[in-house]
Amino acid sequence: MIDPHKFTSPYQLTKSMHRDVYPAVDARRPELSAKGKVVIVTGAGGGLGYRVVEAWATAGAAGIVLVGRTESTLKHTAATMAGSIPTLVVPTNITSVDAVESMYEKVKERFDHAHVLVDTAGVLCFGSTLAKSEPDEWWGAFETNVRGTYLLSRGFIRAFEGVGTIMNFVSIAAWENAPGMSAYTVAKSAIMRLTEMLHSEQPDLRVFSLHPGISARDEDRGMFVPAFEPFCKDKQQLTAGVTLWLSTSRADFLKGGFVSVNWDVSELEAHKDEIQQKRLNKLAMLNARLGVDGQPWAG
Repeated sequence: MIDPHKFTSPYQLTKSMHRDVYPAVDARRPELSAKGKVVIVTGAGGGLGYRVVEAWATAGAAGIVLVGRTESTLKHTAATMAGSIPTLVVPTNITSVDAVESMYEKVKERFDHAHVLVDTAGVLCFGSTLAKSEPDEWWGAFETNVRGTYLLSRGFIRAFEGVGTIMNFVSIAAWENAPGMSAYTVAKSAIMRLTEMLHSEQPDLRVFSLHPGISARDEDRGMFVPAFEPFCKDKQQLTAGVTLWLSTSRADFLKGGFVSVNWDVSELEAHKDEIQQKRLNKLAMLNARLGVDGQPWAG
């Protein structure tokens, strides 16, 4: 029998695990109000991006900027807001310096300022081992996933004076040595390190690496890998709700690190001092204890 939690349970920091929306991350919760905040959502035409836009609209955002490759899908997402929230649709090639800078100029023209960037945009490259891969296709995953994240983060900092919140979508795949997924896993690892560097360099910036769980296509939106269907148990609305929670000061103790939507946020808050002191959500250099005395060997 296939264990549907095979790629979820091993990465739990909290004892409680969630795969669907629960009260603490419900977009209708008053404590998660987005009143006064303008959010930029990349990949807004895809499944996760769509649900993020939906959640921020429910939470009463002051404005939502929809960024993605295809104007028609972005407009479709915007149309679902039914005029309830001011929106701005900006088709953007996130691997282009000029396109990203132009996007931020349009945001400033419309809203003057943006407070949050939720970067869901990305591509999934898999199927070939490194030896059999096509160089342009393999590196293309870096162009979108890493260069795109870099340009979006760089642009946000420059446009809004290094103040605000950035959530970079990553994946537990970064820790899985799955043959045929080298481009994707290495790119997601790079984004996590980029996020930690942003945290180090920009003291006024709140930045997180967010694992959005493993979800199926939502109404034919988003990416889907058939082989992972038995494990696609996470509701995209869960991820959307967690982005709202991360935008609040309650999540400050997790800044600069990795966060999984499957972790229970109340349990995290209850242990925030230990998480900070032991750097439990930060990347570690090797699975060893390094220092002047070296690794304490078992024998």
